[in-house]
Amino acid sequence: MVIDRPVRNDSIHYVQYANNLVKYYTFSKDKGNVSPEPDSFWAPGYPAFIAASIIIEDKTGINAYILIMYSQAVLGALTAVLTLLLGRFFLKQNWSMIPAIFVSLSPHLISIGSYLLTETLFSFLFLAAIYSFSSSFFNIKKWLLSVSGLLFGLSYLVNPVMLFTPILLVLAAGHISSTQKNMLSTSIKQMLIFCLIPFFVVVVAWSARNIISVPPSQSSSSDRLLTNLVIGSHSNFFDIWRANPRDPRNPATKDNETIKGSLTAFVRLLSARILENPGHYAKWYLFDKPILLWGWNIIVGYGDIFIYPLISSLYDQSNMALATYSIMKSLHYCLLGFATLGLYFILKKTASTPTIPIFLYITLIYISAVYVITQSEPRYSIALRPEMYLCAVFFISKTYEHVNILAQKGRLYTLD
Repeated sequence: MVIDRPVRNDSIHYVQYANNLVKYYTFSKDKGNVSPEPDSFWAPGYPAFIAASIIIEDKTGINAYILIMYSQAVLGALTAVLTLLLGRFFLKQNWSMIPAIFVSLSPHLISIGSYLLTETLFSFLFLAAIYSFSSSFFNIKKWLLSVSGLLFGLSYLVNPVMLFTPILLVLAAGHISSTQKNMLSTSIKQMLIFCLIPFFVVVVAWSARNIISVPPSQSSSSDRLLTNLVIGSHSNFFDIWRANPRDPRNPATKDNETIKGSLTAFVRLLSARILENPGHYAKWYLFDKPILLWGWNIIVGYGDIFIYPLISSLYDQSNMALATYSIMKSLHYCLLGFATLGLYFILKKTASTPTIPIFLYITLIYISAVYVITQSEPRYSIALRPEMYLCAVFFISKTYEHVNILAQKGRLYTLD
């Protein structure tokens, strides 16, 4: 795919951060400043990824943009491989291929790799972290736990929304291991030490840098969080934004002017509105926002599966690609529904309930909840499509097994 002006909107900030890292060794989005002031508004992982490509270009002459595009294509392919490997932990061999095929054909995952955006890198790192953690659950190895902790840490540096995921997974793993005789009694201690310590080292190191280096006057991740909370509280924000992204009458813009950067003021404002119209906000947060998050059409962007305008697209040039697009679009909400229904087999808590889907559902529910509370947008769920596809096929395979068991019982009853 060829993007019209690929360095725009969010990509501009990532590239600016990367340039300042390379030129001034400073993480800052300041422009045209020989001594940029550090800030922490964005996470450092993806800008560092771009900065590494710029450094390679300086040393080898390989164009940084082309290098990033090829690297993201490789990461996308490896994500499909990881999906297959993770699926083999709890799906029979034939079933385990299906989620990987969905990942390989997903128009969103294919499209997102053509942008200078975080999703491809985050999707790979996060799935790799879950895979290594899941592997260590069955075969407790200190180095594997440490790798998972480090990968969770790198995922955090790309997208901090996953902050509590490894903690929740370790707690879940500890509970499961305490109820299974074949698990080592010391596994929870090993997970706490060898998984969470590397993760917290990364998180604390970045937090310490922000405390030491970032002036109070500079924008921070807290400012970004508050902005997302304000935007996410308005059900009409996207309609107004798409008509005019800089409309001063947008209610989110007015709220930001009213609360003046105060989280307490925002909570008071939102609480008063919820009390005035509880039905509207219950529907917005509990029903509309989850559907919006896991929807098909990109809202804050060009639309459909695209974030920035295109010069040319794979789906305009290949009938085969267009056919896969049509198939995946027609299946999207079915797969989302199957993934949701798969919770039944998790909550049923039978002896045959596999462990890895529990980890996947914890991950999906937690991160979805964060986006529902803050700002929901279909782009944000793209990186989690592999986990969603795995859960969907988990439901299909378990349903198939149950139907076979019932059919077997029916045949035996008929013979009797």
